[in-house]
Amino acid sequence: MRKLQKTGALLIVMTLVGLIACGGGSKRTMLKGDTEDYQTEGWLDDDTFQVRALGAPNPNAKGFVRRRTQAEEAALLAAQKRVVELLVGAKISAASGSDSGESTGVAITKELDGVVKGGTIVKKTFDSEDNCEITYRIHAKGLKKMAQALASKKDFR
Repeated sequence: MRKLQKTGALLIVMTLVGLIACGGGSKRTMLKGDTEDYQTEGWLDDDTFQVRALGAPNPNAKGFVRRRTQAEEAALLAAQKRVVELLVGAKISAASGSDSGESTGVAITKELDGVVKGGTIVKKTFDSEDNCEITYRIHAKGLKKMAQALASKKDFR
């Protein structure tokens, strides 16, 4: 349980870093030494929404593959949370987690559940410390209208 709390706290910190670093338009990646420009997040059209997120491995994790798997899973969870936060304005705190690189789930609205979890990672990069940055894209017909309808509800869960 303690590991889950630490991992959850790490995801929250990484999400906050992403929020602070993100503005509008084209951005540089958040990993050290990477200077490639690309469209980072926001509405690409009325049916497609994109975010980016960071994930870090457990500091005690051993092995290249395990560290990168954990970092990618943490980034994926952070991206899924960020999609919901940006689309419907919800703050998700203790509703998700990752333990040893395996997802323990994300609690999100029923209406967006399949859309958010059915997204794709369109870009994935790692730095020298095995931190992972992903660009995550979701696509669904009428997504913008669905998000606006959910955001206008008081209790969307």
